[in-house]
Amino acid sequence: MEHRSTPRVRSVLKAEIRYNDGMMSVPCVVRDISETGARLDLSGDVALPDRFDLFIEKRHRTRRALVKRRHGRDVGVAFDDALGSRALPEAALTERVERLECEIDELRSVLGELAAALQLRH
Repeated sequence: MEHRSTPRVRSVLKAEIRYNDGMMSVPCVVRDISETGARLDLSGDVALPDRFDLFIEKRHRTRRALVKRRHGRDVGVAFDDALGSRALPEAALTERVERLECEIDELRSVLGELAAALQLRH
């Protein structure tokens, strides 16, 4: 029986646990998620602080998390709603902008190749 205030959705999202002011990080997989919490799968037994930032790569979102339960590699967290969804640190924003600029350059290159191919056909 589900005891959560919001139902969790099954997922396979690559994420990163960040703590110690971003100096330490641990990769993980988000196995299910809701607005209020998530279940994480770690690659092994790792000592974690009670609170950390959870960066979900695909969503480009960082949430403050509080460990509620732990069983081996399986970690249940609640998102700290007092802080809400925090803005990404400046370094993470810079990294994201650089990554997006690279993607834009790659797309421009593909568009250029397509335009050249179309001109050859006409």
